[in-house]
Amino acid sequence: MTGGFIELGGVQLHHHITGPEDAPALLVLHGASTSYLEPFMALSTALEAYRVIWLDRPGLGWSERPAGPWSPGREAELIEHFLTAIGVPRVVVLGHSWGAAIALRLLMDFPQRTGGGVLISPAARAWVGEAAGYNKMTGWPVIGPLISHVVAPVLGPGQLPKGVKSAFHPEPVPTGYIETARLDRLFAPSVWKANAADMARVNTHLAEQETRYGEITQPVILLAGPKDTVVRTSRHAEPVAKTLPRGELRLLPKAGHNLHHAYSHEVTQAVADVVARKR
Repeated sequence: MTGGFIELGGVQLHHHITGPEDAPALLVLHGASTSYLEPFMALSTALEAYRVIWLDRPGLGWSERPAGPWSPGREAELIEHFLTAIGVPRVVVLGHSWGAAIALRLLMDFPQRTGGGVLISPAARAWVGEAAGYNKMTGWPVIGPLISHVVAPVLGPGQLPKGVKSAFHPEPVPTGYIETARLDRLFAPSVWKANAADMARVNTHLAEQETRYGEITQPVILLAGPKDTVVRTSRHAEPVAKTLPRGELRLLPKAGHNLHHAYSHEVTQAVADVVARKR
């Protein structure tokens, strides 16, 4: 783990900043169950010309989450405060999967801070799928702490290879992916609890914001693969691209959910195009 921490509202947010200080600023938001190391592994070299802010989303990776009910709206608000605190007035925001849902929220709620977006395999509309039972049970009294402190740390690591294979299907998993991306961090009790809370209410969260996407006037490019088995492209990226006033969908026919690993060039081109179009 590299980078540093900043305290906001009594919680520590972990982040890592790379690239020239005078380059266009890019905020990268990872998806569920991971940390900033996941997109960093795939894109750090490809995006080296930009001032990139790699953020562990609140509650995940090595960042803390404030107490109380959590939602994409609260997350976007905290991230906006974070950008102010580190002295970055405006960014293009790149989000993968659930990170793309948060990116959409930032674009809607803080248009003055976001010049545009790049969404990779976005989870953007309700009915992503029914939340796994263990995510819901993690929030229950008694059994929840047992899951987060005992069951997940003991049984979870053995399930990682299967989940990772699904995320990359139909493409191969990069060598050393689980170790380099530090996917084991998910099984820290506080991280497991935060991620489970997000996923238990994922459809509710998306239903509350999907009707507002037409408000987004910044340029947005969506990258998705028809073979994605985690977030169905026909349900998410395709209709959302049509809803966005300045949205553009770029389909990668052979790509799976974690397409940013095999298609880093396409991601970089999308970032460059959004930077060129932003107002």
